[in-house]
Amino acid sequence: METDVPQALKHLARLLDLRKRQGDQPYRVVITLAASLNAEVRKAICHSESWSDLRAYLQQLGLHDRLGVLAYGLALQEASQNLIGYRALARLCKQGYFTTILTGGIDASLERAFVSENVGLEQLCQLVLGRESEIYLQEKLRDHARRREILLLKLFGSLEAGLLAPDFPDLLEFPSPLREILEHELNEDLIIIGSPTQEEAILRLLSTTSRSSIYYVSPQPPAEDDRLLRIIEARHRESAPFLIWGTYGQPTHFFAELEALLRSQQALTVTVTEQETQSAAFPAEAAQQAIEQRVVSPPAALLTGGARALQPGLHADVLLVTVTEIEAQAVLALFSQVERYYIDQKTYYLLGEVSGTSLVMVQSEMGQGGVAGSLLTVSEGIRHLQPRAVIMVGIAFGLKPDEQHIGDILVARQILAYELQAVVAREGQRSVRLRGDRVTASPLLLDRFKSGVKSWSGQRVQFGLLLSGEKLINDKEYRDQLQALEPEAIGGEMEGAGLCAAAQHHKVDWILVKAIADWADGFKHVNKERRQRKAASNAARFTLHVLAQGGLAPLATGLAQTG
Repeated sequence: METDVPQALKHLARLLDLRKRQGDQPYRVVITLAASLNAEVRKAICHSESWSDLRAYLQQLGLHDRLGVLAYGLALQEASQNLIGYRALARLCKQGYFTTILTGGIDASLERAFVSENVGLEQLCQLVLGRESEIYLQEKLRDHARRREILLLKLFGSLEAGLLAPDFPDLLEFPSPLREILEHELNEDLIIIGSPTQEEAILRLLSTTSRSSIYYVSPQPPAEDDRLLRIIEARHRESAPFLIWGTYGQPTHFFAELEALLRSQQALTVTVTEQETQSAAFPAEAAQQAIEQRVVSPPAALLTGGARALQPGLHADVLLVTVTEIEAQAVLALFSQVERYYIDQKTYYLLGEVSGTSLVMVQSEMGQGGVAGSLLTVSEGIRHLQPRAVIMVGIAFGLKPDEQHIGDILVARQILAYELQAVVAREGQRSVRLRGDRVTASPLLLDRFKSGVKSWSGQRVQFGLLLSGEKLINDKEYRDQLQALEPEAIGGEMEGAGLCAAAQHHKVDWILVKAIADWADGFKHVNKERRQRKAASNAARFTLHVLAQGGLAPLATGLAQTG
């Protein structure tokens, strides 16, 4: 066991103590599924440490058997490990250091730890997603701080309640409007215990531009492509001051040592001085606020629009264009404060700034033609807002189901409008060929999006030719005919041709980013809403990931450093 307590853990204890003394809201604690369903437990359940093997094994079982094998594996874990640490956590909650715990654990270890520390039902509010109604969950999440309750929210379900998340062992999406409340909670200051790889729904809500802190606690050092690591680095430029791994990254040792530090006279009497802020191990954001304000509680700051209210006649750096309601909601869900402006026939949604790039979203009707189609919507948006670039974000159909997956992100290197065709009959044989030109997306945007892939840890991103036309295709025979005309195409959609026509006419950079929601094969109706939400969310999150790199800010020219 290591003898030296990590500096990040010592500084976290200082911040928690200062926060309690000043009456500021506590850090939220997120305990991931990996913290309880560790490699040892996974191996006990399915004879493999692999999450994919565990997933495949559980999918073969009915609900009763799933619960049974999980209970067996988790009983081994509880007997030897986390319960001691959870009892320390319960004592810290009693003392007011924490009031909100979101956990991926489905066993009752946490609840038993609170009972062992004499935390009664009048103090502890236990909630399980899938058991309580959404209205009740919303009320409790909003009001538990006022009621001075300790809130324990189980995200994946509960063995005792006989509930499991539908996608267990994954957590892919929170229901709306609960998602909006959880987004607020998750963009406050956090301590995340264990790798959140399985908690896609949580990672999706973590803003890369929030100024709130995230301490990442894990037995193993995060991999270079760890998504949570990338989020921390996007917020604070460096991750080392926020990482606690090794022996003290295990829940038992982490909470026990944290409790010891908070008990010690040194942790209680320490003050933040300007000399301490020179240390590379001390988080710069928290230190600066501690010196200037004596408050170590940065306000929740998601992607807010308050700093720059755009008026008609002014410009946005980037105009985001969506079409369907699911696409629009996927973009809006990434921003905490959205303002509406009405200009002529359209509503423009002011999203704020990301890495110095001001963003506005507008929603088009389906297809490129018509008074509200993509051609006129993009043209009017360019005229009113004078953006540097237009990015269309949404869903598409895939053309290569043997190679692609639902949710894969397609970035248009080129767009080909397939409606312009030559149909020729010769000697009783009819031949069809496409007559439209391949239009290449902006070299600047292609460069920025290709660069963004290098640090993207989400679902696959594919660059290539996309077909665009006015038809909503849900027929395998017609789809195959299009694919035969352009075997190189990787997908298709309905609005891209209008986007590139309008942007080229106004000499504005453009690109199309859409993720696969179906295969246009007659089965769009199968899991339609779920697939579309996944695709729209992937496309929106990847676009935001690229924008957060800073390469589209007005001053991002020449040899600008990306950090």
